[in-house]
Amino acid sequence: MNELRRATRKTVIEDIKIKHVRRGDLTFPPDSIIEGGKTVNEAWAIWTTYRTGLQPSKVYFEYVLTEDEALLFKENYPIGKEITEPQPSEPKEKDIELIRTLMASGIPFGVCAGDGESPLAFDILGDAGINRERYGPISSEVAEFLGKERISELQENYGENWDVAAAFEFCWLNLPHSSPAFVAAASQYHYYITEDDFLAGYYWRDLEIMVHRVEEEALKAIETRQKAGKSGSKRSAQAREKRRADLIEMMEALAARNPDIVKFGADSVAKLASEECANDNPSLWTQGLGQVIEYLGEIQRGEAGPNMQERYKALFGSKPPKRFKGLG
Repeated sequence: MNELRRATRKTVIEDIKIKHVRRGDLTFPPDSIIEGGKTVNEAWAIWTTYRTGLQPSKVYFEYVLTEDEALLFKENYPIGKEITEPQPSEPKEKDIELIRTLMASGIPFGVCAGDGESPLAFDILGDAGINRERYGPISSEVAEFLGKERISELQENYGENWDVAAAFEFCWLNLPHSSPAFVAAASQYHYYITEDDFLAGYYWRDLEIMVHRVEEEALKAIETRQKAGKSGSKRSAQAREKRRADLIEMMEALAARNPDIVKFGADSVAKLASEECANDNPSLWTQGLGQVIEYLGEIQRGEAGPNMQERYKALFGSKPPKRFKGLG
């Protein structure tokens, strides 16, 4: 299976609360959502708090009709359990109806990350087989799934951007919502269709984090710091902080002497700067040369403090330039 269509994050169960509710209670479910149209007088409400990757915690809410079902759910999903987002099976009619209703409303929905004009989204959709090629039209797989009638509806509703809506509908119904292909399609959908630059930008940023493995490196850095906190000393932490400060300062000095050096990328500039730092202060850099890229990541993500992050952005920027609408 194409790796760009796979889920990339694990969801961790943080808490589960169960409440027995009776007809007349404010939290009792409406009859319309009871499975099979049954009329019942009691139910068990389940609130599941979970966190996906480094995103904020969320709450999933559902009802079951027996206490045994509720307790079984809690047993199957203990606190701390890791769950990988499942690959959707054949889309259900209710899922198709939901996504089409939301899209027809024109109201922005969902949250993830990005900038819809970035070539990254076009690249991902092409490589994932959603489009025939990078910047190309939708693939035959997407066209066959939607069918001629639905494609005609999309063309009538969205004009020249109908293929953006088509890609989003296909990905929403068929792919995990943490897959790079889905996030790329969502970024473009909100950029071209809802014209919500905030959501488009948010999805784009999420896509960049996924593809460039920023989140993976952040989690690794967090784990490293936790281990260091148990065995490391205050002196070690101070030395690390000093090396990061010297690193960004030397990178600025190199860029001031030769502005074109930034074109070689942050990693290359950081490695060159670290060598200069080691020459200037060899006792400080007897350790740390092998961690230069890790230091750079901490500066880039703001973990070394907002001041260093802003200085990094001043050197290398924070987002690509926008492209013209209508490409592809």
